[in-house]
Amino acid sequence: MAASGYPAASNRHVSTVNSTTIRSRLVASLSLFSLAAGLSAQTVVVVPSAADNTLYESATGSLSNGGGQGMFVGINGLGLKLRAVVRFDVAAWVPAGASIYAAKLTIDSQQSNDFATRTLTGHRILQAWGEGTVVAPVGGGFGGTAAPGDATWLHAMSPSAFWTTAGGDFVATPTIVMPSAPLGLASSDDGPETVADVQFWLDNPAQNFGWLIKSDETLSGPTARRFATREASVGTKPQLTVAYLLPGESGVWGTGCPTANGTFGFNWTGAIVGGTTIQLNATSGPPNSGGAFYFDLSLYAKGFGLQPGCTLYLDAGTAFQGFVFPTDALGNGSVSWTLPTVFPNLFFATQVVGYDPSPFGAPFNVVLSNAGVAKIL
Repeated sequence: MAASGYPAASNRHVSTVNSTTIRSRLVASLSLFSLAAGLSAQTVVVVPSAADNTLYESATGSLSNGGGQGMFVGINGLGLKLRAVVRFDVAAWVPAGASIYAAKLTIDSQQSNDFATRTLTGHRILQAWGEGTVVAPVGGGFGGTAAPGDATWLHAMSPSAFWTTAGGDFVATPTIVMPSAPLGLASSDDGPETVADVQFWLDNPAQNFGWLIKSDETLSGPTARRFATREASVGTKPQLTVAYLLPGESGVWGTGCPTANGTFGFNWTGAIVGGTTIQLNATSGPPNSGGAFYFDLSLYAKGFGLQPGCTLYLDAGTAFQGFVFPTDALGNGSVSWTLPTVFPNLFFATQVVGYDPSPFGAPFNVVLSNAGVAKIL
């Protein structure tokens, strides 16, 4: 398991079921519940950019860089705004019907006009836009003459398809908020907003127009930053790391808290099929103590730090308790659960809360396992 939470190979989530009725019926189905080591069929894919470009502030809408090796964000030396647009063909890389539970954007800053760490925001675009062939001269920071089909400050696709609002049509509330150092990789977190956008694009590929990326445009500048595009010959091209599950699959996410026995862990044994009895295992928890399995219909992949090295991956406001269990001297415990047959395609997440009165459990006398994710077949 990578430190970011992504397994070393491939993954995905976002439950489409979230009603009070379903939650109450699922709780009622927790009559036999258990944990064990094993099944991990999650997939993680790294989706490359399908298109990227720069919107250069211009009264004439004549500037673009569709074929260039850089896309620009910030304020250039003339005091004009620069906004990057990038799109990922999620449906070509993630199978239909999958549930995405984590998604992370990564871009690579290769040149900067200042030495400060800047906050970038990513906004879901609301209209199709184009990537033409123009390569802007002199490094690209001031744009080149737009080619047919290029996105510009005024055009979604030059010369005849216009944005409704100059500078691009996008959702005002950002999906992504991420820091960007002057040079090097910038990555978003695995927050639920990013997951929701990527799930929407998978389920509605005709409405996948990607993200517009901008920085604080109230600054006087210059604050422009040049990021590698999909045409770049050096550096890391824009990529979207997506973790997902298909029906019948399960997996794990994140890292558990330290305990006297090591790292508190969770894993599955058995097929995630309605009517099948599976095991859920807690390992290396507090010795000779106990805990409880908690469930939710979504995973907060970004995680919330309960204490240093101890992260909550469920939503504290919506998670509900399953069965309690004892732990042995090694901190191991297990419960059996017959999966309900009434919820095919249901995505859910689980995490173990252990009672730990030792210093490892301070200040709340609890420790948390990593999370488990599953989608019922």
